Amino acid sequence: MPPPHDRLPSATGCAVIVLNWNGADDTLACLRSLRDAGDPCRVVVVDNGSSDGSVARIAAALGALGVPCTRCTRDAPPPPASDTPGGFAVWLLEAGENLGFAAGCNAGLCVAQALGCGLVAFLNNDTVVEPGALGRLAARLEADPGCFATLPMITVHGSDRIWNCGGTVWRIGLRRYHLAGRPRAEGARRGEIRCSFFTGCCFVTRTAAFVARGGFSERFFFGEEDFELALWLQEQGGHAVCVTSAVVQHKVGAAFGADFGAAAAGPRRARVAVHYLNRFIHMRLRLGPWRWRLWCAAYLPYVALLLWRSGTLAAAALPGFVRRLLARAGTMDRVTRSDFEAVMAGRW
Repeated sequence: MPPPHDRLPSATGCAVIVLNWNGADDTLACLRSLRDAGDPCRVVVVDNGSSDGSVARIAAALGALGVPCTRCTRDAPPPPASDTPGGFAVWLLEAGENLGFAAGCNAGLCVAQALGCGLVAFLNNDTVVEPGALGRLAARLEADPGCFATLPMITVHGSDRIWNCGGTVWRIGLRRYHLAGRPRAEGARRGEIRCSFFTGCCFVTRTAAFVARGGFSERFFFGEEDFELALWLQEQGGHAVCVTSAVVQHKVGAAFGADFGAAAAGPRRARVAVHYLNRFIHMRLRLGPWRWRLWCAAYLPYVALLLWRSGTLAAAALPGFVRRLLARAGTMDRVTRSDFEAVMAGRW
């Protein structure tokens, strides 16, 4: 149990939004970690049209644990919440279809708003929250009105290595993680790190501010929403803070069901294609056609070198990849679910 000053201020103070898509095992492990962490919170699990029986499995498991679970839909949001004994309860939102990451999170945001929660945390389902993490993030945010979001030190699950402590973003389409791959103890010594970039894996922000901002951009079905948010925050003159005493472990890559090693070359290439299609569309819309062409001329050699050196694409495959990327990014203004599924299936 975390010390009292690390606890969230009240049972209704913070909503934690967890997105689930055919990942009941990971989601239940995440929920157990939240419950065991001792932070009172309202958890909104958004099921994105799972086909593996996730909704029934999650509801049954929560019932067996004695955790209050309220099922709801987008057409019938829940009424404002009352206090729950123990301060931990779950709302299971059945989206009915795969909305994608951004739209799924935004659906959960609507429930958080309906529940009257002043703070909202976005949390990947393939994470394990260590005791006191949410309380520390909430306390740091509430102590600093100028801070837009707080985030934990995110470590690679089952290891002593840091995945990231947020990072720095540049308007030219690049970002760099803080302390990526470094030992966990090094992050702990830093205390706090000011950030201009943070992933959607885990962060806490004020519900009203995020609603006023319009939530996550739904222009991209999967990915790029965190980069778009970071550039927007930079333009607003805002910032985020990584609190390294708050730790969340991340099972990196679990959302795709593969570790993207040599045996998963196809999924890895598809994910890379989605990533760069998102980024090139986003930058074209931000820069306009002529500046985008100049940006492409400068950025593409870097991308090609990165893909070749990482072994993602052979040198002979790079020209075809670049041609397809430019042709589609030059005409598309968003990446829909059907676009995403086509790229993941190699049909692009």
